[in-house]
Amino acid sequence: MELDRTKKDILKEVANIGAGNAATAFSGMIGHEINMTVPKVELIDIQDLPAITGDEEEYIACIMINFSGEISGKILLVVDMENVEKMLKLIFSTDDLPGKEMQNSALNELGNILSGAYLKAINDFTDLDLDQSVPAMAYDMAGAVLSSSVIDYSQTEDFILLLETEFVAGKEKLELFYFFIPEKDSLDFLFQRLAGGSFA
Repeated sequence: MELDRTKKDILKEVANIGAGNAATAFSGMIGHEINMTVPKVELIDIQDLPAITGDEEEYIACIMINFSGEISGKILLVVDMENVEKMLKLIFSTDDLPGKEMQNSALNELGNILSGAYLKAINDFTDLDLDQSVPAMAYDMAGAVLSSSVIDYSQTEDFILLLETEFVAGKEKLELFYFFIPEKDSLDFLFQRLAGGSFA
């Protein structure tokens, strides 16, 4: 399903504001300037999710966060292992990384920051009151972890939002996939609030 130009422009604006919020928070977390952009915003078929990152057998990190309130659903932050390593080196400011427990804690905190930044952008445009859960982390092959993450939604939902996100820190560029998976009717309600508010 293709988004029409108006809806894509709305989402792009919200996403870029969310990216700005996230860049500010991430910069504060690591003590270095971070710039973020959202080069692609798409509505994708939920059945295509496991293959969207490329190789379904590639190992990835997936940070899962539920959100609830006037709309509800799930956020997935998906990063391949090469970009995970880059992120961790940025966070810890060293190539000599700490143990897995500290790495996971740092990635969960980053996930918390990113999801909160985008949810705040949605709130700023719509006045929707949204809460988010504690992040959960999974490492697995892309096909397996993404399929299991949306199994509860695939029977009732057809589409999810994909925001491809890029970080730039100095000469380093990092990429991740941000999936916004609303529960039944939440996506329509979100568009109604967005179009009826700042984008009337």
